[in-house]
Order: sequence, then C-alpha cells, then structure tokens
Amino acid sequence: MKISISEIVSHVGRPPSIKTQKKNYSRPVRSKRDPIVLKTSRGYKLLSGENIINEAKFKGIKEIECTVKDSITDQERWEISLAEQYFSALIPPMELGKSFSRYREANKITQQELARRTGITPGTIHHYESLIKTLDPNLAEKLDAGILTFKEARSIADIENHSRQREIAQPFIDGTLSSVHVERVVGIAKSERHMTIQDIIEEVISGKRKIVENNESVFTIPPPNQNIVPNTNLVETSILKIAGELDAIQLQDIPEYRRLKLISSLRILDSRLKSTLHYLNKKTEKTMKI
Repeated sequence: MKISISEIVSHVGRPPSIKTQKKNYSRPVRSKRDPIVLKTSRGYKLLSGENIINEAKFKGIKEIECTVKDSITDQERWEISLAEQYFSALIPPMELGKSFSRYREANKITQQELARRTGITPGTIHHYESLIKTLDPNLAEKLDAGILTFKEARSIADIENHSRQREIAQPFIDGTLSSVHVERVVGIAKSERHMTIQDIIEEVISGKRKIVENNESVFTIPPPNQNIVPNTNLVETSILKIAGELDAIQLQDIPEYRRLKLISSLRILDSRLKSTLHYLNKKTEKTMKI
C-alpha cells in the first residue's frame, strides 16, 4: 500500500537501547522488504525501514510502498526490531549476534526459522551467532570499535586458537593487509598450522608458496614473469570440468557462507582467465599479421 511519507512518524518501534546510538555499523546488504508501519488514529508509526524512508525523502519521493499493520503483538515487534537492527546497522555486530541468540533461545526456533521471520539470511544469522562463541574477546572489542571489519572477524573466527586469531588479525588491524586477503590468509593458516604469520603474509603478497620444513611437495604459484612450459592438455581438461561444475552450481541453492568463499575463489579465477585470454589473443593477432 502506498502511503504519503508526510503521514509516517519515524523513530517508533525501536528498542530503547539503540535510540541514542550514534555510530552506524555498516552492513554489506540492505533490506528488500518494504517499510513496515502501524496504522494509528494520528497516521502511521514507522516500525522498520527508516533508511528506506530517508532515502526516499532525499530523492524527493512523496509516497512510498509500505506494509501496513492494524495491530502488532510483542512477538512481531521483537522480530521487526531484530530486522531493523540488522538492516539499519544501528548496533555493534557482537550485540547483534547476542540479540539473535536471545530471540532464538526464548522462542525455541532454528536459525532458518528466524531468517524466515526477519528476512535475514540463515547464513548471516549463523555468522553473527558464531562470532559470539568463537571470536577472541579482544578481537570482538576491535570489531565493535570498527578497527576490524566484519568480513575479517568472520574469517579469523574459523581459527580455533585465540592466540593464533590475534596473531592473524594483527596485519589487518595495522593495515599491512586489506580485507581482500583475509580468506586466503586464514586458509593458509588452517592448512599450515606451523607457518608463521610473516611467511603467510609473504606468500599472500608474492603469490608464491614457500616449501614447508618437512620438504613435502607443495603446489607453487609461479610469478607472472617465470618461464614455465604449461601442460595445455591438462588445462583444457580442467577448464571443461570446471565449466560443468559451474553450470551445476547455478541449479543449486548454496548456503551464504559457502557462496562467499566460492565468490572469492571465482574472482581469483576470473582475474587469471582475463589475463590469459588477453595474452593469447595478443599472440594470435601477431601470428595472423605475419
């Protein structure tokens, strides 16, 4: 139902604890739901979607599509509040994770059911709740302070040892590495537990893996200028196999936490493919001119 924005009263339906919250905790997504309003004798009270309303005001839009409720239960208000806290990015990540857990424990429901009620994906809820249990308390404070990003914290929390977590987090805290490297760093740290963080950083930056102390055979990514003879038959076979797997992926419903890892890997593959195609096309053009 379309409603005149001038009839909507903001700042209603939020938990008292976040009414005075000044800091905005950025989120990578925004709600796809329409703003939710409660019909009253004086107009409409906004329950969720203030960011959407403010954006509409900024664009000069006079009316906006809303979900209108004639009444609301305490249970519904709680659910709406959780969604608003997440999509409006108004509370720290660790507090948000605790809010998800409190609601689920009080109502004896799964993460999937909470996702259905709030419009937040199950994977996202899982990540926030997992941080409460697995992230080092010192890093949790840095996450809430904005020193560590949510992406960095979520990946680092996969490391079981808190001391190792703090060690891995340091280059991201001091700016030595950016967030784009965090999944790669954590992946190496998990597979090579005795590898120092300095060696991991060197590997990530150079793109070349060091040989581990026990001299086991380790796959090495050669520098771009290294003169090697590629096995083109193996490359062709691998490409066809990957192409089939990629087609299959599009027919599946992959959980968010797996999608994020897959996206990171595909971006690396995409970069290498573009570089190789450019090189091969250039070589082909030169051959045709001759």
